[in-house]
Amino acid sequence: MTRLVLAFIGALFFGSLGAFFLFVPPLLIAFAALLVTGVTLVFCLGIHLELQPVPPSDGIDRTD
Repeated sequence: MTRLVLAFIGALFFGSLGAFFLFVPPLLIAFAALLVTGVTLVFCLGIHLELQPVPPSDGIDRTD
């Protein structure tokens, strides 16, 4: 009985996975995976653009 339930769950899982790949273009999936991987790598490497110090101003007022 357990094998029958597991086979049914597996068939549902692989069927839904196949339907997903049938209706979603592979290029879109690859682009999303690349984007998520890039953001994760940037975050893991410690590059936080919002936390970088602002260079000091030279103190000269350039109004014309």
